[in-house]
Amino acid sequence: MTTSYTAPSRHFIRKAFDSISSRYDLLNRILSFNAADRWRRQARDVLDGMQLLSGGAILDIGVGTGDFLKEFLTSGSWKVAAGLDFSSAMLERARGKLPPAVNFVSADFHDLPFRDAGFDLVISGFTLRSVQNMQQFLRGIYRIVRPEGAVALLDLTRPVNFWHKVFFFPYLKFCLPLIGGLVSGDFAAYRFLSESVGNFQAPSATVTLMKEAGFKECSTKSFSFGAVTLIIGRKDGT
Repeated sequence: MTTSYTAPSRHFIRKAFDSISSRYDLLNRILSFNAADRWRRQARDVLDGMQLLSGGAILDIGVGTGDFLKEFLTSGSWKVAAGLDFSSAMLERARGKLPPAVNFVSADFHDLPFRDAGFDLVISGFTLRSVQNMQQFLRGIYRIVRPEGAVALLDLTRPVNFWHKVFFFPYLKFCLPLIGGLVSGDFAAYRFLSESVGNFQAPSATVTLMKEAGFKECSTKSFSFGAVTLIIGRKDGT
């Protein structure tokens, strides 16, 4: 049976991230040419410029090893902070680098175990390509965001400029899965990363689905010539 790396099962996703958790941060730095931290800071700065960092309650969906949430916690004060992931190995890594006050939740992001309108800001970094049901995922986020709150989704995308594509696509198809597999020992996990980036829907398609879920004032901001995109949606105050 052949694994579909562009639409893998939840079992595959959990197993893959458990497997690569010990080398995940190292490979992020290597494979992004040490740009991953900069992308997170840039995303945080964009949201700050939009006055979306209220200091209320923040949730990171697919918190992984905690670096995206850490960027927000070290740059400001939040009354409540939570991180959700269904990889227990990733959550253990996050616990080791985030403050003790952070609430960690082991759950599937398709079925968010939070009360309605509980968070001012929901963030997620490099998670969208693991979503099997995007409508369900976005409706769940909309439900838990407070009126006038927001969601910010950061993920790998594809550049549109011809010359950037000349470098990007060979790197994505050949170098990334090879290096990732050699360093992590899990070639399947990094074939998934490669194929999911190459085949995932464009940011504009995600924006359309966000609007259908109820979000307003949706916008995108690209970094590194389109290799990474931040997608933002706001919830009405009514």
